[in-house]
Amino acid sequence: MKRRLVLPALLSVVVSAMSHADVTLDTVTTTAGDEQEARPATQKLLKVPGAGNDPLRALEALPGVVFGNGREAAPAIRGSSPDDNAYYLDFLPVGYLFHNDGSSIINDALVEGFQLYPAAFGPEFNGATGAVITAESRSPYFDEQQTIVDLSLLRAGVLFDVPVNEQNAAFLSARMSLFQFYLENIIDDEDFEFTTVPEFYDYQGAWEYRPDATSALRFQAVGARDKAGLDFDEDSDFVQQDPALSGGLEAEQYFNSQGVVYETIFDSGISMVAGLSQLEESFEFSIGQGNFIDAKSNRYGFRSQFSYPISLTHELEFGAEFAQQNIGYKGRFSAPPCDEFSSDCRLVSATEELRGSGDFPIRTTQLNLADIWQINADWQLTSGALASYNEFTGNTYLEPRLKNRLTVSEPLVWTLGYGRYHALSGNPGQYTPEFGNRELDETRSTHYVTGLEYQLKDGLTLTTEVYYKDIRDIVVSRAPQSEYPTLTLDEYNNLPRYTNEGSGEAWGVEALLNADFSERWYGWVSVTLSRTERENDVTGERFRYSYDKPVVINTVVNYQLNDDWTLGFKWRFESGQLVTPLEGVEEDETTPGLFNPIYGAPFSERLPSYHRLDVRADRSYDFTRWSMDLYVEVINLYARQNVIGYQYLNADYSEREDVNDLPPIASVGVRLIF
Repeated sequence: MKRRLVLPALLSVVVSAMSHADVTLDTVTTTAGDEQEARPATQKLLKVPGAGNDPLRALEALPGVVFGNGREAAPAIRGSSPDDNAYYLDFLPVGYLFHNDGSSIINDALVEGFQLYPAAFGPEFNGATGAVITAESRSPYFDEQQTIVDLSLLRAGVLFDVPVNEQNAAFLSARMSLFQFYLENIIDDEDFEFTTVPEFYDYQGAWEYRPDATSALRFQAVGARDKAGLDFDEDSDFVQQDPALSGGLEAEQYFNSQGVVYETIFDSGISMVAGLSQLEESFEFSIGQGNFIDAKSNRYGFRSQFSYPISLTHELEFGAEFAQQNIGYKGRFSAPPCDEFSSDCRLVSATEELRGSGDFPIRTTQLNLADIWQINADWQLTSGALASYNEFTGNTYLEPRLKNRLTVSEPLVWTLGYGRYHALSGNPGQYTPEFGNRELDETRSTHYVTGLEYQLKDGLTLTTEVYYKDIRDIVVSRAPQSEYPTLTLDEYNNLPRYTNEGSGEAWGVEALLNADFSERWYGWVSVTLSRTERENDVTGERFRYSYDKPVVINTVVNYQLNDDWTLGFKWRFESGQLVTPLEGVEEDETTPGLFNPIYGAPFSERLPSYHRLDVRADRSYDFTRWSMDLYVEVINLYARQNVIGYQYLNADYSEREDVNDLPPIASVGVRLIF
């Protein structure tokens, strides 16, 4: 029932086979305070080579952001898990922002801006212990009708802007992947065949009504669907190593969200944003013979945020959020409990069969308050708190949040951030009675951030930050039966499958040199030095986290040759992925021909360093009644064979092959604007 990990893992198998086969927000904020300047603007992130016009995928070019083994869809930010993030689209929560191929669900022609809060975010956000990503889409065009057609090797889309009158306008966007039409012709693997070729769809629509100059009422809808399926050959290495995989796997997830958001400024000076939303999510997954999970969720919520300027030096921000999430599930599963630290998650190692169905509500209430105090012209201090109650866990929290911004001298600014956070696991399977532990609590974290901003000269700014995250009550799975030699099988199976007995730490330093001398050329260089650790109190193990990458370097440069041509490149270096080494095998005592792997310490082996150069060229064409934008990207220009994992062959794991990231790939995209 872990929604965001299944489809990316499935695509990892696919891409592995390919490699063997031969008003207006315009900036990105990435600090503890949302006043941060000198960051790459959203429209410039659209042009980051290798991102395919997707600014959210371009997050990878910013400090503190990694994507695991290069194929996972959601980002891990500053030592937190991708599951620790919260996502908002146009003020309202969204099911997920990333498809299984890593692209975002938002049409880039609609993206007005987004904000990344990697740590120490304000009290207006809840339900995240790692980071918050908010995306804002533009308003519909009120003055002209427009149609945009997008086409690339990976996806196709269409966008309609329809002005109705001076007060009403709407847009509608629909997109779909294209690789499902040719992927089977590229991949020829003896171990599996597709039953459902990986594919995705998404849509986004809005109707905006502006009754006056200070108010707007917006009806919006957004949704996405991802699905894929494989059937493993009976003689494949997958089935030989885990016979329970016979029968293959199918996975499908989708969400549909509808909402209404009202923004206004009252005569008293108070500004308000308030929204009502309904979010439907579904996840269906089957694997092997008879194992399946069918989970559905409907979340109904109200969210509001107010800003009240009390005086010239004080401004109050406050808001409330109420939500009820109804979760329904049914399933049958014979598999061991697993978490992100587990090495052996083969179905064949299950000690029990689980069956169940039911439904339950999760009701939450949050109230937030912050005081923005402009102490003097150079010093701004924001202090606040979030009060929340979760009826499902019965826990109440009062969590302080603090932001500080002080201009030490005219070109030098000191920033500081602090906050405490909590979030219930996003995997309902961990706390449903039949499949998990109903007594699980929320994971908690504390963030500390401090930094300096220094404007070296006009258009050139250096930003540095030091951060520390302390994470408690991480959900971990029950240890393997071998860890409990004195327990009978029934006694072992009666142990909780999941508990809050994990913890972790993450700390690091980041530097970003941002050059923005003109619209003609710009770029940035970022360097991150960090360390991330986890501890499993069940097993007593302390280890580096799988997302621990001590060194990450990004270099992005774009240059506009003339009115028609723009060239750019992105070079990224990062420490190799951590993996758990295989130290040997032993023959199973009860199943002839089955070998059980013996793994070493968790994440104790690091793969070779990863680096890659992506280049891009853009060409614009203007005609009488329409225009066209053409771009060409080459990913991994110098054909670096980046190892992102190992694949063990044969029933006894006797051979090992490197799993490499993508070889050099050229991608072409075209946008027609009518």
